[in-house]
Amino acid sequence: MNTPGLTGQILAISNGRWLRFTNTAPHSCIFHHPAWSDLLAQTYGYRPFVLAIMDSMGAIRGGLPVMEIKSFSSCRWISLPFTDHCAPLAVDESVLCPLNDFILSSFENHGSASLELRWSYPAQPKVCSKDMFVLHKLSLAQDFGAVAKQIHPMHRRNAQTAQKRGVQLRMGSGRKELDDYYQLHIATRRRQGMPVQPWSFFENMRKLLLEKGLGFILLAYHEQTCLAAAVFLCWGDTLTYKYGASSLTDLSLRPNDLIFWEAIRWGCENGYKVLDFGRTDFENDGLRRFKSLWGAQEVPLLYSFIPSAPNRSANNLMTISRVDIRHSPAWVCRVTGELLYRHFG
Repeated sequence: MNTPGLTGQILAISNGRWLRFTNTAPHSCIFHHPAWSDLLAQTYGYRPFVLAIMDSMGAIRGGLPVMEIKSFSSCRWISLPFTDHCAPLAVDESVLCPLNDFILSSFENHGSASLELRWSYPAQPKVCSKDMFVLHKLSLAQDFGAVAKQIHPMHRRNAQTAQKRGVQLRMGSGRKELDDYYQLHIATRRRQGMPVQPWSFFENMRKLLLEKGLGFILLAYHEQTCLAAAVFLCWGDTLTYKYGASSLTDLSLRPNDLIFWEAIRWGCENGYKVLDFGRTDFENDGLRRFKSLWGAQEVPLLYSFIPSAPNRSANNLMTISRVDIRHSPAWVCRVTGELLYRHFG
């Protein structure tokens, strides 16, 4: 990187300049916040750092958080594991080229086995970019009524149905809310045949994010029974839907529709400009339609790799264990996650 006045530096994620930068940088979201990297590092033992571009006064002009993962005798760089997307931040377009050069040169000098970027790196021979998922985002405004007009009548009716049938919402970030969410989360993941994240992940999330005003849990109850719940994270102008879980036997009460209706209303009233619904697999037509009918715009989500994109269908341990988990007790889902989840990043 030979740009006059700009230099590349590798910073600790705890460097206060990075937090200050994410607070003002355009397009910053919770995944750029050091608390998200701290959560992954404390739970899974990864090494977090920031690849930053500095000006002559030592101020950050652009940067990207990265994790070093040592797993099964290999060393990988990912930005970032267990993260839907994480594009570089920059004060303006002129910084992106030197930042991209610095990302690539830092990886090559370090000698890690692979690099995975959860965004589309500019086309060049060393980098393989691939359509991996789609991303849904809903534009918010202070006028919730105007935003609500974009929502399909089905979702509006379902939210009203939930209220008429006595479904009550609770928003919180305490241990009680987390416990109720986690029990639903285990059941949902088992139903999907997926290992569940370790309890320590959600407890760390509560301490590092939720209790510091960087998110909340929205739960739907009926006669003291928790029917559905969702975890939302927030930073900058973006409210991010990160995790959801629900009881399969209570979907007729439409708790999920009421949760998203309230989340959109809350986001509008609290000044957020975007609700990020997160990534969705291409083949999951039902979930893609569910998100789109809330008025969210769907765009391709490309990831970039060196040396090449992994063959996830063949190598992903989650896929291999899916059938076994669905037909096993819930504790199998939890133990599998406790033992192996850190390797899935």
